[in-house]
Amino acid sequence: MDTDGIEIYFKIFEIIMVASVLGLITGALGHKKGDSFILWWLFGTFLFIVALPLVLIMDAKNPQVAGRNSGLKNCPYCNTLLKTGVMKCPQCRRSQPAIGAATEASWQQARAAGDDVAQWAKQNGADKNEDDAPAA
Repeated sequence: MDTDGIEIYFKIFEIIMVASVLGLITGALGHKKGDSFILWWLFGTFLFIVALPLVLIMDAKNPQVAGRNSGLKNCPYCNTLLKTGVMKCPQCRRSQPAIGAATEASWQQARAAGDDVAQWAKQNGADKNEDDAPAA
């Protein structure tokens, strides 16, 4: 076999390797959005220029994969998927903690309500006064 034949094989091998790596990009993005990694990898390997824009504009199939700004959250007690505005979990019937940083007013409200959040805080020592906290 002459050197021209070997160079052609190396060039073909190089193209196949680059296409496979580009296919990994679309495969990973497709898998992150809830689709099959293998199918998106194959699609990206053979038609990367078409597959990449499609996988980028595709919506997530699983709402739990949607992440931030999806209007959903998980119940901290039973891990049920809830809408952000829900105050009580329909599965475990526990009150949901307020979203955002805890303030003294929110702790007072939770204590006054006597719900599960306040009981948890008392059991775990999270309702101690700031004066009791060790100095940093």
